[in-house]
Amino acid sequence: MTSMVRFSKKYQNQLINGSLRSVRWAMKILPRALIEFFVKGLFSVVSLGTRRLNEICVRNLRLVYGNSKSEAEYKEIAKKYLRSIGYSMMDLLYYVDRPGELLKIVHFEHEDHLKKALEPGQGVIAVSAHMSNFPLMFVSLVQKGYKVNVIIRTMRDENFSQFMYHLCGQWGIHMIQTSPRKEFLRDSLGALRRNELLFILLDEVVAKESGIQVKFLDHEVTRATGPVLFLQRTGSPILPMFIAQDGQKHFKIFIEQPFKVHQEGGKQENMVKNITGLTNIIEGFVKQYPLQWGGWLNKRWALE
Repeated sequence: MTSMVRFSKKYQNQLINGSLRSVRWAMKILPRALIEFFVKGLFSVVSLGTRRLNEICVRNLRLVYGNSKSEAEYKEIAKKYLRSIGYSMMDLLYYVDRPGELLKIVHFEHEDHLKKALEPGQGVIAVSAHMSNFPLMFVSLVQKGYKVNVIIRTMRDENFSQFMYHLCGQWGIHMIQTSPRKEFLRDSLGALRRNELLFILLDEVVAKESGIQVKFLDHEVTRATGPVLFLQRTGSPILPMFIAQDGQKHFKIFIEQPFKVHQEGGKQENMVKNITGLTNIIEGFVKQYPLQWGGWLNKRWALE
């Protein structure tokens, strides 16, 4: 049974990765309108290999919304959600070769917060989440002249990992892996010392022994403590930053005020309050744009 599941997952990954490469190739030679027509047809093929993703999405939606929706409604939401991810990837592949066009459809909310935070020269710890087309936020910032570094964990799908590393290299985005730990700390601290942006996607699941348990969407989750630890070590400010699709063709990048760190209690108490505060900010954006949060496909986003 386990071998069958592994085969199914391997087939699904190959199907998705092959589709992404095909779409990117087509993007270079065909008009966007024709590409959109092509992608709609591609959804019908790719959907054959995404049954498990649908199941995970429905399960997670049910965990949050309970009996407020019917089974048919959950399935329809999951269907629309997976299609939106497909269109997001299409946008990603379209703008990878046309980054200059991206700023025409992206609006920055309070970019002054970011400019002011960089003035002391200590870099910025940018806390974000898997909201909307978040790689386009990184690309937009690079196009604005900012140096962008993103902390990531090693991806399980090696082919997709290589695909994304190639794209990020083309965009000028520096990916920092969490292991080996020595290199991770060196690269992360180096980015802040160079007065660059260090992005941490704080909605990812971490092991219980590696993080802090907090509430998120009325469920217990474990979150990394990295943003606060980097602030304590470098004095760099923490800025929550998110992207959301604004209409069918435009995006907004929201840059919040620097996060006010709680320092009045004990070490553990402060850490819990600070990570809880950052998690609450992420939750606010998820509730505002529920179908733009990538966490619905994470089968381990909540503790049960």
